[in-house]
Amino acid sequence: MIDDRVRISSCRVVAYDLPLNQPWTTSHGKLTHRRGWLISLMADGGMAGCGECAPLEQAGTEPHDEAGESLHRWADRVAGMRLSRLWQLLDEETTGPAVRCALEGAVVDLAARRRRRPLAHLLNPAAPLEVAVNAAVGSADKGLVGRAARAVSDGFKVLKVKVGAGPAEIEIGSLRSCAERLPPGVTLRLDANGAWNLAAARVWMRELEGLPIEAVEEPLADMDPDDLRGMQREVNWSLAADESLVPLIGISGPGGLPVRRIVIKPMVVGGVRPSLRLATQASDCEVVVTTTLEAAPGRWLTAHLAAALDDGFAHGLDTGRWLSADVGPGPVIRRGRCRLEDPDRLPSS
Repeated sequence: MIDDRVRISSCRVVAYDLPLNQPWTTSHGKLTHRRGWLISLMADGGMAGCGECAPLEQAGTEPHDEAGESLHRWADRVAGMRLSRLWQLLDEETTGPAVRCALEGAVVDLAARRRRRPLAHLLNPAAPLEVAVNAAVGSADKGLVGRAARAVSDGFKVLKVKVGAGPAEIEIGSLRSCAERLPPGVTLRLDANGAWNLAAARVWMRELEGLPIEAVEEPLADMDPDDLRGMQREVNWSLAADESLVPLIGISGPGGLPVRRIVIKPMVVGGVRPSLRLATQASDCEVVVTTTLEAAPGRWLTAHLAAALDDGFAHGLDTGRWLSADVGPGPVIRRGRCRLEDPDRLPSS
């Protein structure tokens, strides 16, 4: 994919620490800041490409400190290296997923800029330059109804709700209150983050009957293939593998996934090529691509990858609004759609 033999003249790593507008709550706890690094590869001739390393250990990446040390070691190596050689090395050497995502992101960003092509078209020449996006409306708490109403008024058709972090009766009550107020055609995408055992999950599936559910992600703490396969047969909506995707493929084989949908997070799986390979391995499944609350460069990479893999489902790209500050302009989401019109994505300092 990357055969560009331009030399990398220098490499710069810049740390960031961005507070969230409000805590991001999951069954794994609360996140109040997003920390990481931006890496810029400067090529001979002055053009540059940017990637982002945003580790989030609870989502499945390497630890933060480990990622920082590894990224700086790579930065010390790459000056004078050809871009195609760095691309090759990333497939030959074992590297943590967040670091690999940053480096692959910088490589493909630079290669696409040099070819004056949208990054999505570098990955898939037939990729659309606009994709549907779900609204991230937070947890199933008392404020859900209001947040959902605002998302609907903004044009979103799929609302993603975090569940499994609070008492089940409160969360189910909030979901029902929310569903009663949704207009036709608007659906709920639930993310349990592995909060339930099999018995609890089955209770939840019964309670959700009759609600406009589009999908339920990571319903089981132990994503056992047989249990998932049985649950998938019992419900009308898609069950989705997110954090459990790689181990599930290892257990079930690429042709035998027990769920209808896969969720690919490039920061967690290791960048562009691992994401494309997972989509190929799970070719019979619906594909959704989503961020892990990255800053602007990570969201741009995810948006272009979503377009390259797009099969019509809403992707998880509208997370920039959770940041109270950013390192630069990110993808613009309007009326539930994201157009891939890239501004300069390099860090300013």
